[in-house]
Amino acid sequence: MNRQNKSRIESFAKSGYVAKGMVYILVGVLTAMFAFGIGGEKASNTDALYQVKEFPGGSLLLGILATGLAGYALWRLTQAIKDTENKGTDAKGIGRRLAYAFSGLLYGSLAFLAFKIGLGNETSSGGSGSREKSVLSELLDHQYGKWVAIAIGLITIGNGLNQLRKAITSSFLKDVKGLPRDRFNFLKKAGQAGFAARGVVFCIIGFLFVRAAWRQNPQGAEGTEGAFTFLQTSPFGNVLLAIVAIGLVGYGIFMFVQAKYSDISID
Repeated sequence: MNRQNKSRIESFAKSGYVAKGMVYILVGVLTAMFAFGIGGEKASNTDALYQVKEFPGGSLLLGILATGLAGYALWRLTQAIKDTENKGTDAKGIGRRLAYAFSGLLYGSLAFLAFKIGLGNETSSGGSGSREKSVLSELLDHQYGKWVAIAIGLITIGNGLNQLRKAITSSFLKDVKGLPRDRFNFLKKAGQAGFAARGVVFCIIGFLFVRAAWRQNPQGAEGTEGAFTFLQTSPFGNVLLAIVAIGLVGYGIFMFVQAKYSDISID
């Protein structure tokens, strides 16, 4: 890969972190407002994009967001294919690189959706967790689909636990260099809150997916909104929902930090 293409991918990666951060901040703010009873909604990434459409110049903003998200998707796929972090080809390394590839495809689809919403070619599908329900329904139509679905749910829970591990150990800080001393503690706390909040959401989504698969009930599968509802209907639900939502804002802030201070390079 020549130097010009490397520079482009590195620029795409940084813009991608910014776009991802903006989406998480929107999700967190909208959900926190709902938890505090001052408007908002229990929002997924998709809901956040529809909300941007309502802003002045929303279509232009969506175009910018879509470009950034596409850049993030390209960076994740590059990490998977080029092994930019030297994860290797053992089972652990391949697993990590597959996770990067999955993330790239996920954010690529989100970028495509943002373009479509911006052009007015997509209306809200409604229905919490419609994608998860559709996936589970398709899996349950196959002979071993139930067990595949349970495996997917357990992997999602594992991802959530990994996010919680990062929050507890602050291992995410190894991905950034040269954080300003006067803001180090704040940025560290924002990252810890963010990774912890993501971990909670992923664990709940995984649990709901496993439970729905075991019961062979696709309607029980849920996405982010369903995870928020699960929290809200728990004891001290609105408090828990607000804490997680504010944590997601922290994650968005840390994505801005990664955009500025990450060592993004391609050998």
